[in-house]
Amino acid sequence: MTAQTSAVPIKSTEPNKLYNKRNFWCFSLGTFGRDFAYNLFVNNLLTFILFTKTLTDLQFSFVSVIIIVARIFDAFNDPIMGGIVENTRTRFGKFRPWILIGGVSTCLIIVLLFSVPVDNWAFIGFLAVMYLTFSITFTMNDISYWALLPHLARGTHERNKLSSVTQLVVSAGGGLAMISIPALTTTYSRFLGGSARSAYMWISFICAALFIASTLLTFFGVKDHTEVTKKNRSDKTSVSDDKLSIKDMFRVLKNNDQLLIAAVIMIIYTVGTSVVTSALITTYIYFAFGYDGLLTTVFSAIGGIMTVIFTAVFPALMKKFGRTKLITAGGLCIIGGYAVVMLIGLAVPDGEALFTVLGMKFNLRFLLMMLPYGIACLGQSCYYNMMFLNISNTVEYNEWKTGKREESLIFSLRPFTAKLSSALQQLLVTIVYIAIGVIGITNGISDLDKQASQGLISNEEMLASVNSLLKSVPESKVNALLCCMCIIPIVFMLGAMFLYKKKFILDDATYEKIKLEIAARKSEIADEPEPENSLPENEFPHIRETYLSPVAATEDDETVFEFTSQSDDGGTVSADSDDDKKNLSDAL
Repeated sequence: MTAQTSAVPIKSTEPNKLYNKRNFWCFSLGTFGRDFAYNLFVNNLLTFILFTKTLTDLQFSFVSVIIIVARIFDAFNDPIMGGIVENTRTRFGKFRPWILIGGVSTCLIIVLLFSVPVDNWAFIGFLAVMYLTFSITFTMNDISYWALLPHLARGTHERNKLSSVTQLVVSAGGGLAMISIPALTTTYSRFLGGSARSAYMWISFICAALFIASTLLTFFGVKDHTEVTKKNRSDKTSVSDDKLSIKDMFRVLKNNDQLLIAAVIMIIYTVGTSVVTSALITTYIYFAFGYDGLLTTVFSAIGGIMTVIFTAVFPALMKKFGRTKLITAGGLCIIGGYAVVMLIGLAVPDGEALFTVLGMKFNLRFLLMMLPYGIACLGQSCYYNMMFLNISNTVEYNEWKTGKREESLIFSLRPFTAKLSSALQQLLVTIVYIAIGVIGITNGISDLDKQASQGLISNEEMLASVNSLLKSVPESKVNALLCCMCIIPIVFMLGAMFLYKKKFILDDATYEKIKLEIAARKSEIADEPEPENSLPENEFPHIRETYLSPVAATEDDETVFEFTSQSDDGGTVSADSDDDKKNLSDAL
């Protein structure tokens, strides 16, 4: 018996090939500029508005309504964007095109918002357009970026490691913004134009440069094996997931009960803690200790240091204690830390400065509050990392229940929770500021900053006048702000911990069992006998047996298969022409 053999290259997309050094670092480092930009826009926008714009209570209420509506719209837009990513077929894959488009367009929005000099009702209208546009463009980037993570790392150890390093970069990017922006827009604003307005403009330029550089690193550096070439563009199986309709998107979110529970917990946690870190703590420090952004930088640096420390030791802690113990410890640190901060703020008098560093005046109350705030920030980092990992693990839970992973749709719920939480947080902050009477005080600061930006007064005169204004704020308002800053996260964390204990069942043991069962199912499918290959009726009708076996690999990660075909009469199959070879290859 004789046979005809030929070599056919067939693309191999083994998941472990995606987890390599190039993808690891190009993905993780690619979020640095993203998170600097996100921190500037989300966590510093309200401070920018309060201290550079003169607004009535009505206008500030409209600002809050715009932000709330835009964030709710953005939150519900996330699942739709997740479906669009799943349905994308391009030569650059389904993730990276949206990372690039969303990143570049978001940079343009940020520069415009912080640079165009408009005030009063004109600013309200301008903010509405800019914020809604930002909600769309950043979602393009954010959804596709985080959906890429489980695609690159599917093993537990690989995902934990990549997630840990990526969160470390997230902390670095966001931390740099938290540390530098308050100082550069107050104490050191003289280096960026002499006022907070001009300082925010220059910071937006720096932010855009960092964001674009990070985006290009991920776009060109990561190879995700979801590319569609001219040859396979029409082949809908060339990417890992089938196309999904909008109905399918919401079905996934509805049927994955553990994903929904994790999302609700994340919303409760984020609302409670972001009220402090995104708004109230900056205003409280200015009111209690003076208009010195360096003092805010010190508090932010403590939080950033604690976050970096936890993120660095996260894999070791995870291995030793597991998710359940760590998430409980994180919640207790948050509750205890803010409780002690409130007690110190109320009990310790505002005395004279014990010492001065770089112009910063440190009194006893400030120093004592630093440690418990650091503990609260450590707990926040722990809790967030655990919940992020819990959401990641619902990918396998979804596969276990439905047979499909659907990473993009599942990871679209992470930014969904962040944006919906941000809307609720903005509502709480608005209520607190209007109830305490913060707007009247910040309007006086905005007027002084505007005079400095126009050159009517010097930067030094502006800072001195602002501090005089802040010293006149009644102590009752300062204490009310402190109580809101501490009680809100305590109450919300108690609710999040209760829900986690009662409803979330996807602990370490359950997750490992699910993975084993998925592996067993795949093994059973693999063990089933393959159906006999068949060829089109009008091509090589005399072939009765065909054998296919891998023999080599090319430099392009293609597996070379050798096929052996035997005809009905025991002779060989001849495929001399290019068309015959193509038809025989396609049939195999």
